[in-house]
Amino acid sequence: MSPEEGQPLPAGQLSAPDEGPVVEPAGRRRPMGLLLRGLLVLVAVVLVVVFRHRIAEWWDGLVGVAWKWVLLAAVVQLLSMQCLVEQQRGLLRAGGGSAPLGSATSTIYAGNTISATVPVAGAAASAAYTYRRLHALGNSTGLVGWALAVSGIAATASLAVVLAVGSAVTGSLVGALGAFLATVAGVVPVAGLVLVLRHARTRAVVVRWVSRAAAVLGRWVPALRSDRVGLRVDELLSSLGSFRLSPLAGSAAGFYALANWVLDVATLALALVAVGAPVPWQGLLLAWAAGALASSARLTPGGIGVVETALASALVAAGLPASQAVPAVLVYRLVSLWLLVGIGALFLVATPAGRRRTPDDAARA
Repeated sequence: MSPEEGQPLPAGQLSAPDEGPVVEPAGRRRPMGLLLRGLLVLVAVVLVVVFRHRIAEWWDGLVGVAWKWVLLAAVVQLLSMQCLVEQQRGLLRAGGGSAPLGSATSTIYAGNTISATVPVAGAAASAAYTYRRLHALGNSTGLVGWALAVSGIAATASLAVVLAVGSAVTGSLVGALGAFLATVAGVVPVAGLVLVLRHARTRAVVVRWVSRAAAVLGRWVPALRSDRVGLRVDELLSSLGSFRLSPLAGSAAGFYALANWVLDVATLALALVAVGAPVPWQGLLLAWAAGALASSARLTPGGIGVVETALASALVAAGLPASQAVPAVLVYRLVSLWLLVGIGALFLVATPAGRRRTPDDAARA
């Protein structure tokens, strides 16, 4: 799980759900797939070369850890990722679509690797990759967009719950204020999405704003000069609003999102145990949140260097000596970043471009 894992809907096509796009010839897809894989390998090599001294320091810091606890931390981290897989599968099923377990798993892991390794635009590239892969499984564009949007909202809301609990357990006024702000941050996106998709007047306001923005940007972007931009946005929002999430499916999506974050916090706790450090339970959630926020800033690929510094500093502030905080952070990053990136890279290399699944393929799956 990294905070990158639950990202909102990428900028997609502004049209109603289709029955199936025009499929590019396999001859055109194959070179693009090879180019993407080659680019990711190149990025990985560059990262190793650029950060080789820091990697050597990290390896030195891992000497003497209890590897049985590291293995348990890795298992917990994989369970955290599997929560995201099951969440996406559940949302697609709720909208009448589907995603086989193997395909959904490879897509989530590969998307996470793209997010962690591609500089600057990693989140957007990951969202676009996930969007295309889930659509290629035979799901309509509207359904995939809706599922990704709900997933992003669930991730934001559940993260707010974790931050609220972490702030509240500090027992301070600042902690209480932080809990309130975190809760608001989780509720506002949900309320906003419901209003836009279900309330005609609110949707009309959004369409009007988008049309005005498109008119301004159309001076430089020819594709936005069409008078039908507003109509297409309205069609897209209406199509997204046509999907309904039952209380059971909604609860499951929220549960998986919350479990994803909680299991990642548990990974950090196990990393502390692995280096023989006491777990600062009262400040653990806020320390973890410091690392999560540093990662979301995307100052470096995967937050390398930035996350380690922020998380170690937060653990020291929670009462741990640096001699224990630093090795614990290295263990945590080993299983929460490098392990997942490695698995995702294998999926990227091994997953063929493939053709779009037909309804008959879906029935056989």
